[in-house]
Amino acid sequence: MKKLKSILALTLVSVLVLFLAACNSPADQKGAAAQGGSGQETGSIAAGEVQEISFWYQDNKVMMPYVQQRVDEFNTQYEGTYHLTVEFIPRGTAYAYEDKVNSAASAGILPDLLSMDGPNVSNYAANGIIVPITHYISEESKADMMPSSVLQNTYLNELYAVSLNEATCLFFYNKDIFEANGFRIPDSMEDAYTWTEVYDMAKKVATPEMAGIKIVMNKGEGIPYGLMPLWISAGAPLTSEDGSICEGYVNSEKSIETAAWLQKFFTEKLANIDPTPTEFQDEKAAMWIAANIGEITGFEKNYPDLNWGATYLPRYDDGKVSAPCGSWTVGISRDCKNPDVAYVALDWLTNSDSARLYCDNAGYPAARKTAYDNNEKWDTYPFNMAKEQLFEVAVPRPKTPIYTVLSPKFSEAMIDIFTGSDPKESLDALAAFVDAEYVRFQNSLK
Repeated sequence: MKKLKSILALTLVSVLVLFLAACNSPADQKGAAAQGGSGQETGSIAAGEVQEISFWYQDNKVMMPYVQQRVDEFNTQYEGTYHLTVEFIPRGTAYAYEDKVNSAASAGILPDLLSMDGPNVSNYAANGIIVPITHYISEESKADMMPSSVLQNTYLNELYAVSLNEATCLFFYNKDIFEANGFRIPDSMEDAYTWTEVYDMAKKVATPEMAGIKIVMNKGEGIPYGLMPLWISAGAPLTSEDGSICEGYVNSEKSIETAAWLQKFFTEKLANIDPTPTEFQDEKAAMWIAANIGEITGFEKNYPDLNWGATYLPRYDDGKVSAPCGSWTVGISRDCKNPDVAYVALDWLTNSDSARLYCDNAGYPAARKTAYDNNEKWDTYPFNMAKEQLFEVAVPRPKTPIYTVLSPKFSEAMIDIFTGSDPKESLDALAAFVDAEYVRFQNSLK
């Protein structure tokens, strides 16, 4: 078997941050939030002084113009009172952004407002990197948030972040190829393709020049984000409900079956382990199993001749459709000296007006229910299917304080399996490694 390759740099940084939690636990942060991020007294504000607010966001090229627009509008609205500055941090195809956050947390130089990918909220909350904001959120505001985002952004019954936008995937296919082969098109979520159908279709259309299906989005967070819903559809969650145990979950019989099913596509040369970013768009793959709904903007702009279609994500043969969710959120860091001031900007960046702007222009699903009101785009094909999945079958990635360990190690294990490793051995090793890290994390709190 190919052993799990270690990501030493990431793991060491993650473990360092976990140990810092002993001094910055969620319990400590509840008191700290009212005083300043790390228990400091809230910074004094001189009369007439403009309050500077710093904000980090990933360099998502689609979202950046609209985040910048809302930052500029905030500065106009609050001119002479507050000034918000955003820094766009590269993320690359793996975990560069998270590495920078962990380094800044260790050095005590986090920005006032910290954006983070949804599944990292529990990790950052548990490690005291962000502070609770429940007391700032009105019931009206919370009721307007997508249920999936509230669940994702809550840790130990405290809300720690508010989502900028939501995310989900659809199953994309090449219409010309599907029509030529007489493949059926599902007409409802209950009628979604089964795993067996997807495999059979890929096997029928694959050629040396064209993959039957694209599976790997990227070798970073794209693997757990895009593929975990297959595990949920099979009834195989990766962790216990509280995120404390992987043994018996990530290496359960259903989990091993799911990994083995995916492995077939690679061992039988139906999918590429290193697809180009535009493999589907270049008509080098007939299907794309889990592509972000935001890809449609690029299809329409850059590939006007591509005859594509979309449908619901496939389901386990005896299961139901499950969909990914969870995108980037904003929280207040423990290094923020004036959380009351920072929250004014956080609320602005995540309110219904912002949600509608991001939704209408960047192509991502909105994180606010009201952003879907009188919104024709999200009531028409194929966006209506993404909306239906989000409201009905979306499941956040595991809510665990060691998600920054689980995620890269899961991605590693999948790449090993896709390239020939034994699924059971790889998943057993993954469960043992992650559970050991959880114990280490718990011991750091004592």
